[in-house]
Amino acid sequence: MIDKTSNPKPSSLVQLGIHALPLLSSGMVNGGLYVLLAEIPSARFPILAGTLASALDGGIECNVILPSNPELFLQRINSFGELDTQESMTNNHLQLFTMQDEFSKKMFRFGAESFIQELEFFDVSVNTFLLFDQADELLSLHDLSMALDQVEVLSKWLSDRHVTALLVFTRVTEAHSNTINALMDNLTGIARLGGEKSGLEITFDFWQSPEGAVAARHFPLRALDTGLYEVAPLSLSSEQIQSSIDQTIEAADSDKELHVFYMDPDLGSLAKQSVGIWQHVDTLVGMMHATRSTRSATIILSFLPDTSLRQLAETAHTLRSSLGRHAHIVVQEKAASLRFQNEALLLRLGVNLVVHRDVPVSRLTLLLDSLHGQTFTRDIDINFEAALASVTPTRMRGYLRPLRFAREVNLILDRAETLNIPCALILGQPTNGQSMVDVLRQIGLSRPGDLLTADNTHAYIFLNACQQAVMLSTLERLLGVPVDTVFTNLRFLVRREDIQPELAALMRALELGGLPDHSTTLVDANAEEASTEDTTPKPSVIASILNKIQTSTQPLVHNQTLTAQARTLDLVPPRVLMPVPERSVPRPAAIPREVMPDNPDSQFSYAGDASASVFGKQPAPRAVRSSQSKK
Repeated sequence: MIDKTSNPKPSSLVQLGIHALPLLSSGMVNGGLYVLLAEIPSARFPILAGTLASALDGGIECNVILPSNPELFLQRINSFGELDTQESMTNNHLQLFTMQDEFSKKMFRFGAESFIQELEFFDVSVNTFLLFDQADELLSLHDLSMALDQVEVLSKWLSDRHVTALLVFTRVTEAHSNTINALMDNLTGIARLGGEKSGLEITFDFWQSPEGAVAARHFPLRALDTGLYEVAPLSLSSEQIQSSIDQTIEAADSDKELHVFYMDPDLGSLAKQSVGIWQHVDTLVGMMHATRSTRSATIILSFLPDTSLRQLAETAHTLRSSLGRHAHIVVQEKAASLRFQNEALLLRLGVNLVVHRDVPVSRLTLLLDSLHGQTFTRDIDINFEAALASVTPTRMRGYLRPLRFAREVNLILDRAETLNIPCALILGQPTNGQSMVDVLRQIGLSRPGDLLTADNTHAYIFLNACQQAVMLSTLERLLGVPVDTVFTNLRFLVRREDIQPELAALMRALELGGLPDHSTTLVDANAEEASTEDTTPKPSVIASILNKIQTSTQPLVHNQTLTAQARTLDLVPPRVLMPVPERSVPRPAAIPREVMPDNPDSQFSYAGDASASVFGKQPAPRAVRSSQSKK
């Protein structure tokens, strides 16, 4: 039963409302920002009902933001019989709010800071739970940079006030997948609710709980008599049966003649001279179709200058998933070379061997023979989009201002962790007689993801996907002259824990306002960077980057109260918004018992007649609360 008179407990734990879900995957960190992608929107209500019931049972005050029709939402939640929403609202343990008209436009116009002002105005207090249903309009998923800024602002506010938030998206499409994957590094957890042939299941791309963190975990779900979900037990016997079947098929295939499928037509002459059955296939799709009935074939894929890395990676991953561990998948470079991180991606997703472009065709048979008897042992059950994003370089290259440099480097480092892609930060002082601008001009960075900036004394060169063994030779190639003629006191940093303190020191220097801006004098500066970024850094952005740098290796559990959290940096305070004028919020009548019909005109409706604070020269939006106001 819910204790209607108890105060919210700061130490209480909000849990995802699924029975028998391990605490490692269900618990939410106090002050964390979580996302639930409901691929089947109608299937989300049992989880929302169970989550609200869990929070209210723990004495945690809950705040729910809805697009419209709170009556319909309450009826759906009450139908599961876990809680009495009417009584919770009467005792001010549950508050409902509705969005205003053109909510996404106003978020774009006024920013996340104004949305936070709304939450504070309506008394979303410390140590509470915030549920935002159908939050697709909250973040600008069409613009990665803007979405990152919005998430940074929200995360900082939630962390400072110990408010745990769950954003539920119901209209995310494939076009937004890259943005979602990029946001993953700034979220405390992300889960997907979808359906497979076997039924409904929930997948955790990443989830941070007080017990630890999990990634790439999925659980099948089944409905209880109450309509809520519980984790369905896995059938170990079926896995054992399938394993036995695979072993039988693989043993039978091993007795057959070698069967090789290849894409390069130039291998036709080699095929005539080699033992076994060699079959030419024109396309990647044709390769998947031709190999569907075998388990121990050798497959030679081609990487050409016009080959799509995504299609090649998807093909390798699909072939490995369908053919099993005993198939041999080879990628042959032809007139093009894979970058190091792209090789790592393919080898992680199922490829046994990458044949470099300089290897003569006559040696190919020896390389194929070396694979005989090998079994692919790496686990391929990973998030494909996250793995692909980890090797997809940022659009930036060359010189960046220090603020953007720190942000982009942190983003690349976070993505690189998925496949352990090596990165390097090189620091050096110009030799006597050389100016910093001349040194920066001499460094020729052409690859996306290779970045450059400078402070008053040092140049910062970040090389993405650069192996330690070739670091010095790569730097000399970029300079075009011996390193000693350009730099003194060189330092090479290859570990993340060594790179991040340097970024933090750079941010502190930027905070003091003494760093130069060379973008206007460098010809090779990014056009987009030079034209779009404000030269005046925002203290809130600096604080968020510093906070991320300093806490990336620390657990995300907040045990201190809000007043006990000491600021470790004396940052310049952000601009102060004008105070919200006092006004009274009318108390609505009792929540109707009957379901009100949907009214399209009422969705996302902002109260236009209410007084508003001034945000620049525009009126700041105000939300409309649907529950009874606090007495």
